[in-house]
Amino acid sequence: MSLHTGLSAWVLAIVHALEKAGVDYAALLERLDMDASRVGDLNHRYLQHQVTDLWKLAVETTGDPNFGLKVARQVRPSTFHVVGYAMACSGTLARAAERFAHSARLISDSARVDFDTVSDGYRLVVDLNTGGEPPIYQTIDTMLAGFLLLCEWIVDHPLAPLEVSFRHQPPVDEREYRSIFRCPIRYGQRRNSILFPAADLDQAIPAANEELAMLLDEMASRYIATRFDRRFSRQVRDTLISQLPHGQPSKAAAARAMNMTERTLLRRLHDENTTFKELLDKLREELAYDYLRRGDLSIESIADLLGFSSSSTFSRAFVQWTGKRPSDWRKGHREFGWE
Repeated sequence: MSLHTGLSAWVLAIVHALEKAGVDYAALLERLDMDASRVGDLNHRYLQHQVTDLWKLAVETTGDPNFGLKVARQVRPSTFHVVGYAMACSGTLARAAERFAHSARLISDSARVDFDTVSDGYRLVVDLNTGGEPPIYQTIDTMLAGFLLLCEWIVDHPLAPLEVSFRHQPPVDEREYRSIFRCPIRYGQRRNSILFPAADLDQAIPAANEELAMLLDEMASRYIATRFDRRFSRQVRDTLISQLPHGQPSKAAAARAMNMTERTLLRRLHDENTTFKELLDKLREELAYDYLRRGDLSIESIADLLGFSSSSTFSRAFVQWTGKRPSDWRKGHREFGWE
């Protein structure tokens, strides 16, 4: 079973579009049990089903079937984590597109991107692995339009795509699509793609620094390796993150959430030389440090967020991890200005 996640910075683009539409995004995130404080945190990932539900709720709340194009206008290099910065200092836009395609799964476990040379230029093809379910078409709109707009932002002038294709049917109002793509748009096609003339993507990027881009490539590779190394235990960890605010996580509940038996879950963790308790303890300890650095959270609130039955139970666990009580640890870090 594959537990997909999406990068928080991708959610940030959705949040910015909601803000521009006058929507209380924090209320939407709360309805979906998504921690609003982690939006924009480059290292945080939301469960993919949460991101999918956010898309549905955003389209419903705004009443805008073209909401994906609004999100695309909020795309910046940071939206694509370290990959976006590598794209911005690539030698050419073609090299930037290669980097985007190569590292797309860093942005979302569900993303599939191909970039190829064709007879009349370059073609970028995007899709989402949704387990057989049709993807929300607004996400595809954002991927294609967001890539185009980011490339235009990088070179600081408009590009001239030859053609854009969508699997989805034509929108009721096509004007916003024409405004962004400025080329023939075909709907009901077998793939989602954008075709560029070679001259557009072969042009040099003004702020090119391939040496820096290669260093960023190495960072992206390390992030991906870390993300997919020991994958099952990371899936369990992601499941626990969503369960912690609702009380003490259990092996049975985690197994149900991952559509497997408790015995299978424990066996697969054993195969990776870890246990459910070790994963849970390590996750709680990592989150505890983050929460204690935040002055707006009381010790009692942190205990709740970490799924402890009481603040005293949390305090005992924290003493085992650090030798200090949570309040003393927080005080010491405030004194050193580490908040």
